[in-house]
Amino acid sequence: MEYNINHISYKYSKDGPLVLDDVSFSIQKGKVTAIVGPSGCGKTTLVEIFSQIIPKLISAGELSGSFDVPEDTFVSVVSQNPENQLFGYGVEDAIAFGMENLGISQQEISERMEYVLDLLNLQYLRKRSVANLSGGQRQSVCIASVLAMDPDVLIMDEPVSSLDPNGKKMVQNILGQLSANMNTVVLVDNNLVWSANIVDHVIGLLDGKVVFDGSRDEFFQNFELQEKLGVIIPQEVEIYRSLSKHFPDIKLFYTMEEAKGQIEALLNGRRGTPSVAGEKKGSAVITVHNLEKTFQDGFHALIDINANIPEGNVVAILGQNGSGKTTFVKHLNGLLKPTAGDVRYRKESILQKTVAQISKNIILVFQHPEHMLFEETVEREMTFCARMQGVPFTEEEILKVLQNYHLEEEKDLFPLNLSMGKKHMLTILSVLFSSADVIVLDEPTLGMDGFLIKDLEELIISLKKSGKTVVMISHEIPLVFKCVDHAIILNRGEKIFEGDKEVLAGKDELFEQININLPPVVVLSKEFKLEHISYNVEDFTEQICQLAAKQGREV
Repeated sequence: MEYNINHISYKYSKDGPLVLDDVSFSIQKGKVTAIVGPSGCGKTTLVEIFSQIIPKLISAGELSGSFDVPEDTFVSVVSQNPENQLFGYGVEDAIAFGMENLGISQQEISERMEYVLDLLNLQYLRKRSVANLSGGQRQSVCIASVLAMDPDVLIMDEPVSSLDPNGKKMVQNILGQLSANMNTVVLVDNNLVWSANIVDHVIGLLDGKVVFDGSRDEFFQNFELQEKLGVIIPQEVEIYRSLSKHFPDIKLFYTMEEAKGQIEALLNGRRGTPSVAGEKKGSAVITVHNLEKTFQDGFHALIDINANIPEGNVVAILGQNGSGKTTFVKHLNGLLKPTAGDVRYRKESILQKTVAQISKNIILVFQHPEHMLFEETVEREMTFCARMQGVPFTEEEILKVLQNYHLEEEKDLFPLNLSMGKKHMLTILSVLFSSADVIVLDEPTLGMDGFLIKDLEELIISLKKSGKTVVMISHEIPLVFKCVDHAIILNRGEKIFEGDKEVLAGKDELFEQININLPPVVVLSKEFKLEHISYNVEDFTEQICQLAAKQGREV
């Protein structure tokens, strides 16, 4: 059985451009289909058509074509932003809301509630207020609320963007189970890192048109298309793609075990002795002393945290969802006041200062861009901080940033009409002209495609070169190891590690404790005992090629 998308075209206004242009493909029942494409290619618009938001709620545009499903098919969507989909004060209220609207009996609601709470390991949250949950916890509750309605077709728009690696594995397993039970899953997500093992079918969109319709393996072997669509692929596949340019006979791999087998064959089992750099220290621009935070519902979010943020470094705050990362950084800019302890900027306490006063030195970019965007145009949004702080800037400087980050064509648009990835990039760019010398980024990759993530990497490097300190919360561990100098790891509200990246790379037991995997390039560098640990694919490939050449292999 198939669900057919037949010649769908759409534009948001009669005079506007086509967002979707004659889109046709089929979704197979019981399979996992991934719809990929660069930010702004029409993926979320397609979701709104699948869910009938277009044209039932958004009716001003022009829609042609159809999404054909049998009349009794129940289609449900996990939206890109969980906050738009959670109703009710508590977790139980949010999960029950959809079931109550379907007229399900209280007995069945209770049974389904227990099922999804167990399925997603959320029993410990059931009595919590939604408002006090972390971003990842809210996303998990949102997924639970949709699964509880037992849809025939489950459509998920970037469903794990705020989840930690453990949460991503859990969702991956659940979707695999749904597929095995002949439920149909559609993933609208340009990040295939977490879903590579369960995806069966890939649809590629570019400029509103279908440019690829085929199997996962066919897609992973099409390097040119991957880059053209800005798809984020598993680092194992990146390694394969890079090595295959030098070793054409190497076979496709997208798991760690397959990678080890293929690379071992290249090197004939060769092992060496790795070198690990020693720890480096810099002077601290922010110091945190005995920081504690207990919320009104009694939840202890932070417990006696002591930490230093080295000046001029890129610092990662790592940990599972609910470990206290966002709560921690909200104390750095004054959005939260501690239950006990102190936060000091250049040895001076910030506790008696307002958020506006602190933002002149320390500025936080929120996890969800909608919380920061309120100006009329992209250009005005970018200059908001500078205007509020009286920081001078020129039109030429603004235009250069817009051009460098591919927003010049959108400079006069309403910011909330941008794609999620571009909205997030805009919020980050808006702090460039502020006076702050500490930039805090909370999950900066949310909604970003491969192109925007590359821009983000370059932006973080440029901020560091200009002397700024960047503090970054991220679950994208390969990105973290490419960019950061220093890391702080939180677990259940407590600090369990603080130190340089090189030291962190050697802490296998620590990553086991927090159930997060080291990046594949780091793991494979250690596995094959390379001369030094690699933090990016290019360096790893170069070391493998050098070893192969020493063994007389043609490279």
